[in-house]
Amino acid sequence: MCSQRGPIALVVHVLVLVLWQMLAVCGSAAEPAAADQPRAVLERLKQTRIISIQDHDKFNAIDQEGMAGVWGDSPVNEYDRNYRAQLKQSLGIELIVVRSDELLAEMARVTDADAERLADLWIREATEVKHVKRSDIIRPARLYYAFKQLLQKYNAAAITYDSATLTLRPQKVKAWTPLAILELSKENIPCCCQSHVDCLVTQTIGSLLTDGRQGFVGDVLNDWAFAPIAERPQNVIVIGHCGAPITPLPNRRIPYLIRDHIHSDKEWFGADDVPTGITVSWPSDEPATVVKFDVGRQRLSCFTARVLDGDTLYEDFANCICRNKMVVQIDHPDKCYLLPSDPNEGDFREWWGSWGCHQVVFYGDLTGPLREFAAAAGFEVVTDK
Repeated sequence: MCSQRGPIALVVHVLVLVLWQMLAVCGSAAEPAAADQPRAVLERLKQTRIISIQDHDKFNAIDQEGMAGVWGDSPVNEYDRNYRAQLKQSLGIELIVVRSDELLAEMARVTDADAERLADLWIREATEVKHVKRSDIIRPARLYYAFKQLLQKYNAAAITYDSATLTLRPQKVKAWTPLAILELSKENIPCCCQSHVDCLVTQTIGSLLTDGRQGFVGDVLNDWAFAPIAERPQNVIVIGHCGAPITPLPNRRIPYLIRDHIHSDKEWFGADDVPTGITVSWPSDEPATVVKFDVGRQRLSCFTARVLDGDTLYEDFANCICRNKMVVQIDHPDKCYLLPSDPNEGDFREWWGSWGCHQVVFYGDLTGPLREFAAAAGFEVVTDK
């Protein structure tokens, strides 16, 4: 039965509609807008801060020098000394460096109740939990809340964390990044591990140039490291990391499972300290763009591709090397420096210096807006179009 509205109810109804419209406008302004033109994005970056949590003074160390760059006491060089100024001058982005003691202090402030509540949410959302316990999942929940506090404290838009030196060796922080990456992706906040600042910059720009979709950062793995189920796929690259966003497509979350990290087999991790990773279910047969901004040399590379289903192409694909792996078939392999792969290489492509061994993959063909953005920023473009 329907009842007629009285004057008071009608006024309340109108006020609710007005408030809803105001909130909708405010919400759309706060989100990365697909309508932003490349020049507008460049202007927006002039008010943007990003964070790298690291205890050394090198930048993009793994991409520039390999693991020796962070574990081998490699000296700070001209690239490192100039990087922050070049980032500010070329793109307007301010890089904030945070040390591990500040991160640990924020983690200590997280209440048990908050950490447990978030861990239980992740467990409920996951399609499966493999080889890790609830206590293992609580630790990265503290890391996520600490990231959020640092983002708020420094009014920053994106964050990266040097897991190679802070969590893997030595263990200053007993929490891994993948679940924090996952949770931040729900909020359209770019995040990656290993203090890959060039990749974080790439994630940030890609998110702003689109409708907020999040890019996947990973090593370029050697596809010859995977045994094919049938004929070996041609002109493919495999991108892999143990963390990934669950919002690579607009207005959609993709499924994920929680499991042990690739480094969980290291002898210094015990039964009560199992590192956590996640595995997402990538939508296949979708267009994608493999992207990398090289801030130090003011270059951009972007190559169009199509996402393939790795589980149907390679044997035991889910359990080989990194926990997330995206197989992309490059549209124009003859124009892509990522190819050909080398059957004599190891699992990881050892491309130290220049572009480095990490790339960022976005769903969709972003070459148009990326080229426009590069022109506005004065970056040289290396692309297949």
